Amino acid sequence: MTNALRLELAGRGVRVAGPHVGYTDTEMTAAVTGPKTDPAKIARLAADGIESDSYEILADDVARRVRAELSGGVAALYPALP
Repeated sequence: MTNALRLELAGRGVRVAGPHVGYTDTEMTAAVTGPKTDPAKIARLAADGIESDSYEILADDVARRVRAELSGGVAALYPALP
């Protein structure tokens, strides 16, 4: 959806930035035991990314790892699949 909006709005001079984040430390993720990022940090990174005209904002290690693994296809993302 982000890429579709990016293409649709580019001709109007609107730049669409997509923040990518693993878990943010909120009430919704209270039961998650893995690493979580402070929402204030996510907000700062998003604002910095928008200011620097970034298309993608990779906010944490989880987002960076997933982004790197995308080139490996489904098998790299989900090794448990047969």
